[in-house]
Amino acid sequence: MAIEHIISTPGHPSIYQCEQRELKLYFCEPDQGVNKETGLLLLIPGFGANSSSKVYRKMRSAFADNYNLVTIQCDYFGNDFMQDNIYPIKLTTDFNKISNVLARDELMQIYNSQNRTINLQNMAKYDINIEGYAQLSETLANFNDMGIMQALDNISAVLIVIAILRDNKLTFNSKKVILYGHSHGAYLAYLCNALAPNLFTFLIDNSAWLFPAYLKGIRGYILNIGKFTLIIKFEYLANKEYLYDEELLDLVLLYKQFLNQCVIICYHGNTDKLISHKDKKTFGESVNNFIYNEISNNNIDGEIFKSTNHGLDADFLKLFDYTMNKYIINDTNISTHSEPCFIDLPTVTLKTQKHNYIVDYSNGVPILNLS
Repeated sequence: MAIEHIISTPGHPSIYQCEQRELKLYFCEPDQGVNKETGLLLLIPGFGANSSSKVYRKMRSAFADNYNLVTIQCDYFGNDFMQDNIYPIKLTTDFNKISNVLARDELMQIYNSQNRTINLQNMAKYDINIEGYAQLSETLANFNDMGIMQALDNISAVLIVIAILRDNKLTFNSKKVILYGHSHGAYLAYLCNALAPNLFTFLIDNSAWLFPAYLKGIRGYILNIGKFTLIIKFEYLANKEYLYDEELLDLVLLYKQFLNQCVIICYHGNTDKLISHKDKKTFGESVNNFIYNEISNNNIDGEIFKSTNHGLDADFLKLFDYTMNKYIINDTNISTHSEPCFIDLPTVTLKTQKHNYIVDYSNGVPILNLS
């Protein structure tokens, strides 16, 4: 069984408020140990999932043993504000709508009139729909920026694990460094590849958007508890304060600035409402080494793909198994090494009308400078 390690290490300082941060990393080594054929796999969760999610814990362990990979994950910048139902909710639904259904003594038990919040556990028996905003405690020191800081954390996670392997004089296969993400996690995989274009060799994309959808619109999440339905809206600090450079986060513009060397294997549903399959296919036609798999009703097998919507209702483990067997395991470009692998990353410069973004790897982890 794979051996898991959990460490905390200094993370990239927030570029929005200069202060030091801690970055928590999780990585599994194969039960048989690390050797010259062992690859690396970075798992990047999107909204509603994190490193502690059951499915990601299972993936880290299973993929490490089944495919001889060191599997890596991190609690990246602002990820704690991307979950679904762990926040206080400020109601926006008319109070009279609730009082018409509930008796006064019941209202006293579930409703706090001072901050307009409710006790969700007592709502299951009521057949009503209400709306509210998640009360997020985001600050410039830690918020869901949906972009550059999140990507820097994920790149750092990989490079820190490489440093650990190197310090322990362990070899690995630098031609098998894989990114795997779903939705926003897949989008971040593209961003990581652009910021460190010599690091990753394969990228598995399940339904990535080309620009973070919730930077220009409010995220909605429907929570059902018994008969009760709560529609939760998330208004993020990055969304409200315009704390982003649109050109840097637009994959269409970003991928025009470098020649992609990473093999990208994309799966995208033809009824995805968050990002058009037509736009995704057009983007792929302009990117080197891009393999586009459009998922239509003909591809619904009830096992790997269960819908053609955003995320494909995919089984993450089976999708990875399918991709490894079809595209990666037998790739003739994957070579093995008999000496410890050192990945030398050059300084990367990405230009927008606002800034030049200079990512320096001379210290072994990314340091971002703006000019």
